[in-house]
Amino acid sequence: MYLEGRRVDMRALASELGISRPTLYRWTGQREQLLSDVLWSLSDEIFERAKADHPKHEGAKRLLAIYRQHVGALVEAEPLHAFLRQETHFALRVLTSPAGGVQPRTVWKLAELYREEQQAGAFRPKVAPDVLAYAVVRLTEGFIYNDALATVEPAVERAAQIVALLLD
Repeated sequence: MYLEGRRVDMRALASELGISRPTLYRWTGQREQLLSDVLWSLSDEIFERAKADHPKHEGAKRLLAIYRQHVGALVEAEPLHAFLRQETHFALRVLTSPAGGVQPRTVWKLAELYREEQQAGAFRPKVAPDVLAYAVVRLTEGFIYNDALATVEPAVERAAQIVALLLD
């Protein structure tokens, strides 16, 4: 449903799967949890692909290349556009809430990447990797998701310029 740009409807999903709604909820949790898991899984796949695409870079150059590819792919994802258009406030809560399933995992994943580069001796962050990752994620949200409320085009390159300053 999500990949087709359709609203994820738990009743319809249970019906498509040939299971009861209580079974679906036992398997997936509430709708917000299911969407958080779907969004995270797709984002993580894009992130891992971006990491694999930049093996020769190192340090801040590698981190920024991964960032640009990852965030650029997210911004281009039509299912995400559809989700933001159809359910703007709910989508923003799922994507950006510290209590949600996407933002905390994104911060964790980014901090792990920063630690990897730090341990390799290629990156010396000026603050703890967790703090840096949180700042980068919040900055990115402001440039790519919160603009959905104002129907302004996401500004990946402007965000990348600021992230470059943080990584330098």
